[in-house]
Amino acid sequence: MTASAMEVKSLDLAARTIDLTTALIKATASTGSLVKGAWEIGQWLGREKLNQYELLDCMEKAAGLVFANRNGLGLFEDIIRGLDTQPVGPLFLQQSGSLGRLMAGDPDLSWVVSTVACLFQHHRDENLVTDTLTSLIMRFHRSRQQECFTVHDTGVYNHEQTRVRAVVKKIVLSVWFNVVNTGCDTIPLPQELQSVCERGHYLDPDDFGIVTNIITTQCPSEAILQTTHLLRDVLLWLLLHYDGTIVVTVSGHVTYKVELGNQRRELEVRVKSACPEDGSCCSAGGESYEIHRHVSGKFEEFFTGHSISGYSDVPPRPGIRQKLYDIPRPYPSDSKIQRKGIQVRLRQTALSMMRWMLDVPLCPQVGFSSHGFTAQPGKQRTAEEQITISHILKRSPAMINLEWGTFPTFQAVFLDITPEHLGFSPGDLSSSSNATNVDTWDLERQLALILNYFPILEDILTGVSVECLCSECSESDRRGAAGQHPRKVGSCPKPGCLKRLALEEILLLLAHGVADGFGVSDASSISDANPIVRGMATLLIQLVYEKSIYWDTWFTVSSCVYLGCPFQQPVLSTHPAFGGTSFAAIQYGNLATVAPWLDLTKEIAVRGCFGLIGSRGRLGVITKGDNQYTQFRSVEENLAIIETENTEDTTSFCSRYKKATSLIDHQSKMDRDKSTVESDVILYQSDDRFYRLLLRIKTKSHWRIVDPSDALNGVIRMLPSTSCRHTPEAAEPPEMEPRSAMVYTMDEVLGRWPDLIQSYPTSQNDDANRNNGTFHLTNILDTHLKKNVALALSVCPTAVPNCPDFACMTCTVNYAKQAERVPLRDGESGNLANRYIINLLPRLTEQDETVQLRLLAGPTTPTADKG
Repeated sequence: MTASAMEVKSLDLAARTIDLTTALIKATASTGSLVKGAWEIGQWLGREKLNQYELLDCMEKAAGLVFANRNGLGLFEDIIRGLDTQPVGPLFLQQSGSLGRLMAGDPDLSWVVSTVACLFQHHRDENLVTDTLTSLIMRFHRSRQQECFTVHDTGVYNHEQTRVRAVVKKIVLSVWFNVVNTGCDTIPLPQELQSVCERGHYLDPDDFGIVTNIITTQCPSEAILQTTHLLRDVLLWLLLHYDGTIVVTVSGHVTYKVELGNQRRELEVRVKSACPEDGSCCSAGGESYEIHRHVSGKFEEFFTGHSISGYSDVPPRPGIRQKLYDIPRPYPSDSKIQRKGIQVRLRQTALSMMRWMLDVPLCPQVGFSSHGFTAQPGKQRTAEEQITISHILKRSPAMINLEWGTFPTFQAVFLDITPEHLGFSPGDLSSSSNATNVDTWDLERQLALILNYFPILEDILTGVSVECLCSECSESDRRGAAGQHPRKVGSCPKPGCLKRLALEEILLLLAHGVADGFGVSDASSISDANPIVRGMATLLIQLVYEKSIYWDTWFTVSSCVYLGCPFQQPVLSTHPAFGGTSFAAIQYGNLATVAPWLDLTKEIAVRGCFGLIGSRGRLGVITKGDNQYTQFRSVEENLAIIETENTEDTTSFCSRYKKATSLIDHQSKMDRDKSTVESDVILYQSDDRFYRLLLRIKTKSHWRIVDPSDALNGVIRMLPSTSCRHTPEAAEPPEMEPRSAMVYTMDEVLGRWPDLIQSYPTSQNDDANRNNGTFHLTNILDTHLKKNVALALSVCPTAVPNCPDFACMTCTVNYAKQAERVPLRDGESGNLANRYIINLLPRLTEQDETVQLRLLAGPTTPTADKG
């Protein structure tokens, strides 16, 4: 046996004798930064399917090539400390363990993060950023190794550079997901320099590496960079990494000067002239540049170059977070869709549709399918107190107050048509076939269906078609009146047609309006708008065709705008992750959105219930193992969707241990509830991207899983409370015959409600049966947590809130007896004559937890603090 074979065999034997359990415990429980860092990198390598030796080779080549100056150091401070440490309901936040964030804390590699963030200030194309960083690493590395190489050598295949590029691309994506997309930006290019050219000029990846390498490594004292136009990407990189004084002159005038370190080192960036203010400048032949360095008392020309930019027809789009309603347009600047007249009409159309949407009346769901509301598009509010979409949003979208103009009032926005008008047969409507299941349709069929309901879209597409030269629009023009006929289902403008671009841009504006209503303050710089278009199309179809407002869809569309994540609908029954009730949170990189109703310790109201909480960090829960060590169990960083779990059924317990009924009359009084209620959470992974959150409510006698989304539905379906109608001077309330009732402490509510209702057959709630029902009353609850749990557990039967300070027992029982609401879910409402009365204090407290957990930022292990 050879020596090499013996060595391999000894390593294999050592691996077999490792105590893997002990090693894993030490790695996960260690508070040492080196062990935690190695553990996080190992997880990242596994997620990205990278070889550790390729990563090590790339990091060795990049280490210590450049160092950031004080401008760049501010970015690293924001990355390392930029964490929302406040818990979001039952979920907690921890710093991302991605390599892109970890590199910011390494002095030798942090320049890679600042370089990527700098390039994303101007470019959203990750391939361009990858090529630029790869060129930068290879040129700096070769300079450090003093290798002889041809300046323009990227056209020649180089296996070493190809191997480095594969790793660099993963690093670039990690930095975007976990740093740039979370709002951690470098300093912007100063306004004095941006005003030199409104359009912006840039170098291709190879020339960027040449210029920055020469200035950084081969110009130790004074140097001049002479360009025809101001190069934004190069200049911003120098402002973050150059160690010395930078002076920018335009046509001989000093426009900008800053000292960034070494006073003996100076770089003059000499720009030939400013560009026209209208942004009409162009560089058909590319960007030329010259580098002069100071040698023996004079400047000598050291290098000249010419950059052939590959994006002269499509303006670069920034990859940093954008303002709402700043819709990305990935098409040439001279495209007809960019014309001012068309853009004005597109925005007017989107504004008219948004104003129409906000006025759509809503009511509690009829026929439960997903948490939300039943919509009544095309109808007017029947009462002043009836809510509309504008009421359920967290805030009014700023879009409605923008000066975009609107169409005349006689312009028809919406047309309420029947499914038969769309060509569906009675057989299709009576079955669950794919013909009427629009969720299974492709995007083209969905867009075509939307056009049938919104004449305002047809009108603008007809106007845009005049400008389009595609075969479909040209044929329509030749036929003349063909555009006046209703569009059939299945007909949709093809991709690339101006009508399709216009339709998608309107949907993007509407999606931004929805996200604005959810409380989103800015938007992710997406590279592909199709997920948002698909999401908004689904939302509109559910609104006008299914007459429904689904929380999952609205929450996901808003998250797509805010996070930049793909659009995801609830999975079908055949999917392994099927069974969740509602989307509670979405994680995308180091940014997350969370449903506010997930926190049952706070008040949940119908008005403003459709909103989200955006947080920087990685979502997870804090648990304790058998060894009593606290652990942070997080979700997958790339993309994770957290769903809530169904409420645990207690029918078996209630059947075995039946609660006896008692009699109540007008003199009965409710005691204040003294039960102690706590909660904790369980988080487990049900599929590659789906997680299930189990909210466990604890009292003295019962631990039960409760669905927090049922609390939201309970609030939506909650009937109004009552007050006494008799004269307040009366010493005693009106007499009432004794009635059959069950009075519950909060401990009993948790263990029993809705208390055997599934054992009763559904019956008609006529006058005869109404008098045969049982009244289920709670003690007087004093916290929002108790109230929300009671609402969640009584979401299906008829339940009313009551404040005993304002209503006597007689008035309360009479009101509850007459109250009525449609059962939410079939088979869960039991005896319709039963009534549930939730007694409450006039003012509830927000906190009922006896134990509050706080997550410490950084690599330390989370601890539990007694509150």
